[in-house]
Amino acid sequence: MSRSTVPVEGDVAREVASLAKSHGFSVVRLATDSLKLAIELMKRGVTPVNALEMYKLLEKIIAFDVVPVPLSFLELLAKKWDICNNPEIEHYLKEIGEKFGKTLLSEFKNFNEFVRVASLLFAQFPTTRFTINKTGNVWRIYFAPAGPLSARCLARFAEEVIKQFGCVTKTQYNPVIAAEVECPGKTL
Repeated sequence: MSRSTVPVEGDVAREVASLAKSHGFSVVRLATDSLKLAIELMKRGVTPVNALEMYKLLEKIIAFDVVPVPLSFLELLAKKWDICNNPEIEHYLKEIGEKFGKTLLSEFKNFNEFVRVASLLFAQFPTTRFTINKTGNVWRIYFAPAGPLSARCLARFAEEVIKQFGCVTKTQYNPVIAAEVECPGKTL
């Protein structure tokens, strides 16, 4: 295997050398693995800067004790126990949506920045259920839940998240969640 010199900024080179040493890697191995990762991300249309932003969003999601659960499971709960029409559950979803929105606000300056990073993240999944577009000052967000019964639960949660960015949302659901989001006085 031949080696080649890749120019980087001096402070980055020093940090790579320090990290490599502290983790028991050679500088060549760490730099090679890092560049391979960057190449794979770029092949998927994700720049390293965008990857860091997506990772920060994922950190916020994980820090919020979110675990992967099939959406079909939420639909089953909604069907079996009608949870999405329960006032106590609705209150909880609004409360948890508000908390999650505030958590996101600590990382993202505005709704536009959040949507940009969330779109990049969700585009990496094999079956994306989101469609997001913007016309003028209004975002239109469409989400296909596993079924019409769980749509109300998901919409209540999302509305509260969006409110934390100072935005107003009009939501319709059944079977697809359709939200119009406007952030008055905010730069989108």
